[in-house]
Amino acid sequence: MNGWLLLIYTLPSQPSRKRAYVWRELKKLGALYLRDGVAVLPAREDLQGRLREVRDRIDEYEGTADLIDAPSFPPEREQELVGRFNEERAAEYRELYHAAVRFLRDVLHDVDAEEFGFPDVDNLESELGRLTRWHEQVTERDYFGGVEGARVADILSKCERAFDRFVHEASERQVERVTAPPDDVFERLAGSSDMPGEEYPV
Repeated sequence: MNGWLLLIYTLPSQPSRKRAYVWRELKKLGALYLRDGVAVLPAREDLQGRLREVRDRIDEYEGTADLIDAPSFPPEREQELVGRFNEERAAEYRELYHAAVRFLRDVLHDVDAEEFGFPDVDNLESELGRLTRWHEQVTERDYFGGVEGARVADILSKCERAFDRFVHEASERQVERVTAPPDDVFERLAGSSDMPGEEYPV
């Protein structure tokens, strides 16, 4: 380990939106709370810059904040912290994995449907983009290389391949619709386009 960053802060209890904002920003970074108002992250230059931004916002909110660089922890405590970071990322990866499985099921369902087309493609493309961004966010805060990351990357690769095949299938079906002979309503009524039938006089 190259050390840690500690953000120790206090904020007025009201309005609560200010406390919620700071909490959300720290969770986006993947910070661990040691106790209320004390968050820890690995010592990295990019994280230090982002924590400074959070500290400045706390000052704007009329709170107090101290950013402490490279505090030391006993080895067993450090291992505990790394374990907690990995547990939180593993939980996120598992949630993402299950979402990816649902995506694959949705693709299979749409392919098996009698009719589907480009609106279905748009919906799935939007969902695949959401999964991809989510994966990027979790990977960015996976500071200690959790073992779940490779498993999630693999299933997202399968999602991309499945979506590509789905788009190809949708294109093929669209071509079939365009080239199909025009629908004859009289034939569907068991009559004839030339002879509408006595029960349907013209």
